[in-house]
Amino acid sequence: MLNIERPEDRIPPDRFALFYLGFRPFFGLGALAAVVLILLWLPYYHGHLSLNGYFTPVAWHAHEMLYGYALAIIAGFLLTAVRNWTGEKVPSGWPLVGLVAVWLAGRLLCTLDLGQPGWLTALVDIAFAPLVILALARPLLAARAPRNLAFLVILALFALGNSLMHMAALGENPLPGLGSQFGLNLVILVIVVMGGRVIPFFTRNPLPGMQPRQWQPVEIASVAGVLVLALWELLQRDTPAQAALALALGGVHFLRLAGWQDRRLWGHPIIWVLHLGYGAIALGFVLKGLAGLGLVGQSGAVHAFTVGGIGLMTLGMMARVSLGHTGRPLELPRLTVIGIYLLTLGATLRVIAGLGFWSGLQAPLLGASALLWILAFSAFCIDYWPKLIRPRVDGRPG
Repeated sequence: MLNIERPEDRIPPDRFALFYLGFRPFFGLGALAAVVLILLWLPYYHGHLSLNGYFTPVAWHAHEMLYGYALAIIAGFLLTAVRNWTGEKVPSGWPLVGLVAVWLAGRLLCTLDLGQPGWLTALVDIAFAPLVILALARPLLAARAPRNLAFLVILALFALGNSLMHMAALGENPLPGLGSQFGLNLVILVIVVMGGRVIPFFTRNPLPGMQPRQWQPVEIASVAGVLVLALWELLQRDTPAQAALALALGGVHFLRLAGWQDRRLWGHPIIWVLHLGYGAIALGFVLKGLAGLGLVGQSGAVHAFTVGGIGLMTLGMMARVSLGHTGRPLELPRLTVIGIYLLTLGATLRVIAGLGFWSGLQAPLLGASALLWILAFSAFCIDYWPKLIRPRVDGRPG
């Protein structure tokens, strides 16, 4: 039987739609958190602002950007994509409100001193990833797609990494930096896996005749290498062999990225932002290898991964997915394009500051990079919040 959409089935355009599908609240609130967290970070780091004190300042910054911001964007993407992959229902309405409330409570408890015990902060914040697993398990299991079940494992590992950070805050983990490194490697793994799925597809669609090249050995090495290096770092850190592996892995990812190239893509910001973000991940591995050999500062590699890779990839994915799932043409709003340029410059400055060559310029470079990050994600919020809180322009659900 044909499913004929009747006019009375269309959702009125003035309906509040923020909790219709997972990308809406988590992209909107995640982008807002990206602004607020950096606004708080600089004065907190320099001692001009007092926050909870549950985490050390550096640990708070790492935790909130990885297990707060990045995990929210990953959750929003999966809570939307799983419906497309499986055709099954995913949380919306009040169940989605509940997930958002847990995520927000974690941000507040980790940041503000409300008189709460440390165990409560840990319990609430750690609960978010397992709840997302519960939300996604039914549709993924019903669809019987083993490949996508890997995302449940990745979310479980996020819960583990977050637990390690909270254990360190509570004095139960003798390796305080382990949870943040573990979380960063997990986010990189998600970008590498999802990047291989979506970047070639998104690149090919608007470019007639474009055929991405994907070499099976490179595809396998790009994912396996990330896993091997991450596990190796858990067992032993800062060895010349690790540095060599990181350098080789950077080359593998640059080779993978080269297979997706077409000079026409540089006329489409909605595409090239993803290529730049993935390129920053490849650069991060190269700098990680050089840092392991003592040639550059470790901070340069970390911020190539974070500000460059995670920042550009999440901004680009949020911008594109939000357009597609609100029924709009895939053309980025002008302000968001400006934001992408600003974030690209900000990532460049932050990496330069972290290489350790110009110590006298570090403070102004850090300040400029933070300001550009804030402006970039503010541009996204201005462009996209009106779209996220209103129904699709075609009146369809989602």
